[in-house]
Amino acid sequence: MPRLIISLLSFCIATHLFANDTVLRIYSATDISAIRPMLHEFETFYPNTTIVYREFNTIELFQELLTPTLPAPDVVISSASDLQVKLVNDGFAQPVYDVPDVSSNQPWAQWTNELFGFTYEPVVFVYNKQAFINKPIPHTHEALAEQLREQADFYHNRIGTYDAASSGLGYLVASQDEVAFSLTGRLQESLGRARADIHCCTSLLLTRLTTGDLVFGYNLLGSYAMAKAAHNEHIGVIVPEDYTLAIVRSAFVHRNAKSPALAATFIKYLRSPAGQKTIANKTALMPLDRRLGSHNDTNNQLQKSTNFHPIRLGPELLLYLDQHKKMQFLNSWSLAMNP
Repeated sequence: MPRLIISLLSFCIATHLFANDTVLRIYSATDISAIRPMLHEFETFYPNTTIVYREFNTIELFQELLTPTLPAPDVVISSASDLQVKLVNDGFAQPVYDVPDVSSNQPWAQWTNELFGFTYEPVVFVYNKQAFINKPIPHTHEALAEQLREQADFYHNRIGTYDAASSGLGYLVASQDEVAFSLTGRLQESLGRARADIHCCTSLLLTRLTTGDLVFGYNLLGSYAMAKAAHNEHIGVIVPEDYTLAIVRSAFVHRNAKSPALAATFIKYLRSPAGQKTIANKTALMPLDRRLGSHNDTNNQLQKSTNFHPIRLGPELLLYLDQHKKMQFLNSWSLAMNP
């Protein structure tokens, strides 16, 4: 019988592993609730496999791999594409061959034969519906910047976003925003004047949006936001119409994997038709194969002609990880967010 063992940094559910089990150890910056259906399906396909799944935030995962305190994982999963590229570039991965090509139009969702994207998750606006009754909802970044200036009292202490200094995903999104949008600096200054509430994680921001402590969330992960909105009448999701960054969640086989063949099989499953359909129909994530849509995209926003900007896997992501460049960016971000 397949068994899934979930281990968080704060606690561990320990069970006896029988000698004839094949263990697949996954270290991941993905909420277990979001990915659980995939893990169960993989165990169904390979019934002698026991998955040990340990959940981190993106920075914690990166630091654990650099200075290990735990046994080496077989598979590493994260939405922080730049940190994933950094790890692969520094030799932490091993190659996997014959991985399914989800789409010939998305060569940027794979880097060499080591790093493989398997989701396509937009970066979105989230709002509290009650707060915006009889109020216009900003659908573009420029419209949001204008509202922050013209309706300062409404947004004061009531808008939230990622903490670029403590969240790997937050830093990736904020730095790529600068690449995609020439007015990012002005928007950051507006967020600072509004005393934006900053957090490491989407889940915390979504909770505060649901309770009404926040009225607007800027640059949140669309997969988690849409999954929440599909079952919660209090929040709505906007896929920005001027441009929308898209995160490619990626995975690689660790160089010291104890079960490298099984790990490679799991990577192939993530990109297989079966894996992609499970992502689309059963998880809180969104498939790399955009033709499949997502059961949480109830308004079909992902099918509209939005100007999507996928964050491509590749060495160009290393630019903002240069220590001088990163320090310069975070100093500017901190000054803007803390006027």
